[in-house]
Amino acid sequence: MPTVKVTVLRDNEPAEGHRVTLEVSGVSHGMLGPESTDSGGVAEFDVDDGEEGKVYVDGTYEADWGSYSRSDITVNL
Repeated sequence: MPTVKVTVLRDNEPAEGHRVTLEVSGVSHGMLGPESTDSGGVAEFDVDDGEEGKVYVDGTYEADWGSYSRSDITVNL
């Protein structure tokens, strides 16, 4: 099972306490989370092979993710 790691930065420093949600496209559509970023600015999600979708931080769309293509995402606020 792949893990999608979202790192949230503010002024290039890890940002703790931000709400991260993943939208899942396709057959398994839905939402994962929310998860709060830890002291390192990281929120992690276990996803199924082949899933993809969008990353939201504090309710705002920030990036796309895919278990085969893009599983480490950095968001600069």
